[in-house]
Amino acid sequence: MRGDRSAGAQTVSALSGDAELLDLLRATTGQGRVHSVFTRVVNLLTPDGLLVTLAARDGGDAPRTLVVDLADWTGTALTAGEHMVFASGNLEFGSGTRALLVTSTGARAWHATPPSLADLAPGALARIADRLDRLNQEFGPRGGMLGPVPGAGPLDLAVARALDAGRTELLTALRHGEGDAEIRRGVLALLGLGPGLTPAGDDFLTGLTFVAALPGAAPTGLVPAVRAVLDAHRGRTTDVSHATLTEAAAGRVRAELIDVLRQSADDGPLPRAPHDPVRRLLAIGHTSGSDTLSGLVAGLHLEEELRGSL
Repeated sequence: MRGDRSAGAQTVSALSGDAELLDLLRATTGQGRVHSVFTRVVNLLTPDGLLVTLAARDGGDAPRTLVVDLADWTGTALTAGEHMVFASGNLEFGSGTRALLVTSTGARAWHATPPSLADLAPGALARIADRLDRLNQEFGPRGGMLGPVPGAGPLDLAVARALDAGRTELLTALRHGEGDAEIRRGVLALLGLGPGLTPAGDDFLTGLTFVAALPGAAPTGLVPAVRAVLDAHRGRTTDVSHATLTEAAAGRVRAELIDVLRQSADDGPLPRAPHDPVRRLLAIGHTSGSDTLSGLVAGLHLEEELRGSL
């Protein structure tokens, strides 16, 4: 099968890839499946059922992701549900004139390594959060965690109210040190809430969970609660969102979010206009980048509050 698929195939190289994924691909052989196809992203299922992503060259580094040297996927004729082959670092699709070989040989290994916040002076986390929140409020799109767009219909208004209520419930439970059950209810109130491939509630949870997963973070109950809710409510959200939140609970998120946190922690005052990491983050999806940044801001404020109470 491998020879039939790869002979005469269009060959495309991966430019970079999540270091953990590159190691996994080199050790993986067997039949997988195309999960979903979009203009700039293709999602795959490995032989063991793990969801991984192929992103076009402007897609940005992220957990479980290869960035591939293609402008987009529209010319590849890949379709959701079709079988493909994992072949020790290569990915083989189709046959004959539509055969495609994606090779990870030579791809730059990207490591999802966040900065440490442990040495920041008292008040620094809140100052960083306030600056990021101002940028988000000014330049982020409405329709998600920032509230509904002007003239939104009844359904959008109801979703906006539910997002606000879920955020309040979860942050209250974490702030007051409530038990596992209360924290899980707050997570569940947001999980899968909102339209799209990664709903707004999930994107907010991603940013918030990422902060809680950093070494030495104060809200220790959030990460186990997120993992427990994901395990117990597998169908509550999309497969892509489930994978994103699973990685966030391990402290692994997109490069844009790591860069925002790193530059915010290292720099002096941010300029009024979005600096590059924030601009790149806000450009993700319709509201996904802004919703994730909202979660990061909430997580930084919460971390500051809980540190002060220790």
